[in-house]
Amino acid sequence: MTVFEPAEKACAAAARAAVLADIARRRTLVASAWNSRELINVAELLDIVTLSLYEEEPTRPGGICDSARLALADAEATAAGAPGAGFPADFGRYVTHAMDRRALTVPARPGLPGWSFADEDAQLVTALDILHGHLAAAATETAALALLEAVFALHGKRADLAQL
Repeated sequence: MTVFEPAEKACAAAARAAVLADIARRRTLVASAWNSRELINVAELLDIVTLSLYEEEPTRPGGICDSARLALADAEATAAGAPGAGFPADFGRYVTHAMDRRALTVPARPGLPGWSFADEDAQLVTALDILHGHLAAAATETAALALLEAVFALHGKRADLAQL
């Protein structure tokens, strides 16, 4: 019997999932009761993603196993149910980006009322685009994890802005 050793890209994706789970847990401290429960669910699902990427052999092209893929899809669906939590509906791409390097894009936001909100959202989108470029070009995974913290801080601000 051989022992499975995860690929470097799978380890990087697992580390990103762990960072996102930590972000979700920290946000429960300041979120509403509903959003807190959803964030806890997101964190638990991201823990499953982390463990699956470390412990299971890939079953899909691109290096992701089925259990990680399904848990990530469930986490995205859970986050979509709590838009004020600050996790974009397709946040799983930040995890899979470590494996497939697909371009990161900023999710569209429906028109915000008032010119000042729209202007502030446009500034946040520009900042996210810049951080996405830095994340794609990160020389080390440690730098990428730090950039994820900054990216999700901006996603949190966009979610707060949309709640006004």
